Amino acid sequence: MAWRSAKRSTAENARSGEAGRDLAWAVVGCVAAVVLAVLTGLGATVTDALKHSPVDLSAVIGLVLVLPLAAAVIARRRYRDANAVRDELDRLALHDPLTALPNRRFLNERFEQIIRRSQRAGGRVAVFVLDLDRLKNVNEAHGREAGDQLIVAVTTRLAQLVGEASTVVRYGGGEFVVICPDTTGGPSAERLAATMIEGLEAPFSMGHDRVRLAANIGIAIAEENCSQPDDLIRDARSALNKAKQGPGGYAMFDRSIAQRVTPSTTERRLREALERGQFRLHYQPVVSLQTQRMVKVEALIRWEDPERGLVSPGEFIPALEETGLIVPVGTWVLEEACRQAKRWQETYADRAPLAVTLNVSTRQLAQYDFPDVLTRALTVTQVDPSLICLEITEGALMHDVEAAWTMLRTAKTRGVALALDDFGTGFSSLSFLRKFSMDILKIDKSFVDGLGHSREDTTIVEHLIGMARGLGMVTVAEGVETADQVKYLRSLDCHMAQGFYYCKPQPAEVIDQIMGEPTTTGWRPEQVPATNGAHPSPATIGIDAPW
Repeated sequence: MAWRSAKRSTAENARSGEAGRDLAWAVVGCVAAVVLAVLTGLGATVTDALKHSPVDLSAVIGLVLVLPLAAAVIARRRYRDANAVRDELDRLALHDPLTALPNRRFLNERFEQIIRRSQRAGGRVAVFVLDLDRLKNVNEAHGREAGDQLIVAVTTRLAQLVGEASTVVRYGGGEFVVICPDTTGGPSAERLAATMIEGLEAPFSMGHDRVRLAANIGIAIAEENCSQPDDLIRDARSALNKAKQGPGGYAMFDRSIAQRVTPSTTERRLREALERGQFRLHYQPVVSLQTQRMVKVEALIRWEDPERGLVSPGEFIPALEETGLIVPVGTWVLEEACRQAKRWQETYADRAPLAVTLNVSTRQLAQYDFPDVLTRALTVTQVDPSLICLEITEGALMHDVEAAWTMLRTAKTRGVALALDDFGTGFSSLSFLRKFSMDILKIDKSFVDGLGHSREDTTIVEHLIGMARGLGMVTVAEGVETADQVKYLRSLDCHMAQGFYYCKPQPAEVIDQIMGEPTTTGWRPEQVPATNGAHPSPATIGIDAPW
């Protein structure tokens, strides 16, 4: 990229210099012609000759004067046009062609200037790295043009949310960088982040459709000696990974997350993690809303790095996808989840069995031998297939509908259940639910967040639950964080819920503690501290039938 920029800059300078030289030579030519005529007496000779010629003397003199002047005017215009072209190319080089926002090069060139100006004013610069999910779904369902229109709409709304004092930079795809030059520090930066998330998660209109995006933000505050954007954006990205794992959608960078997985070492370290058994599964309880008892768990992968401790999934799962390691790691997750489900089934034979759901990625579904991998995991562990549920996102199904349908139809014949995640956030139709014979419909957190506050969100959740009930599907609400959300979901007859209100993902040993409680008392939420929102009141969470 750098050599292209240098080549273009060289060409622009060459054109500008050429036009400037043309103008200079035209002026020099005019002066030289006049001086030469005076010194050699050529003017008098020509004048005397023309007196005895039929040619009009005044016309010749006019022509002699006009030609150099015309050449000078043309050269001047060429010089001006070349400068205009250069200015326009400079502008395009510093701005995103789709949104007209400043781009990464602009940020690199102007960042130090922004920092210095803010410091002189007594403020601190906050950098926000903002990532929007689900843009890919729009491109796949409606085409690239519709996706571009949505990005432009996002740009307009984001600029309104942050105000004129801040600079919005499109960093690429669905990633934006916002530079706020006059923040007073962490609290004010967090308030702005919350404002951005709330504004961007409101629906966007696209023709007859309404699109909802999920926004996550990482925040970093510039130190006094900061002069380059790379380190600050890297810190904000680390905070972004942290934000994707917790409630609220944003996180502030601090030194506790300063250790990072660099691109140059990611693949090697992830391969070592798989070979050395550094991956772990944590399990998040899924609770019956009617009995307030745990009915199943969702298996979620974690990386226990000997040097860094527990690494956020947001830091390594994208790398697994990019490198293709998601396939062998996904196989390990499947086998480990089956082993754990079998272990619980045998250990607590006097209880209702605890079902386990696990996520299946797009790349796993694309593997021709996925049914064989599933069959082998079920056979080796001897787990009851009805205790295993494969969770697939709406986007994974839309990637290749026919291939996904073939794989999942085969999986159903093995006796496992199927859950559809993120339904309603993309553009799949109700025919998807019929075609894929889904057993469980998971309601996305973006809809649950608005229960009791947004009439639109409440209506959407109500219709999703009613639709699922009509199709004989179980409904599970994700991302439940407050008692009010639980109340609304119960009033709408939603079957189950999971989220930080009940419990964050826990190691299998903690789930064992819950399973070991007497059935008359069940698991009391205070045994596992919640991270946000109130605990369920004296209600206890025990064990019920899985589906």
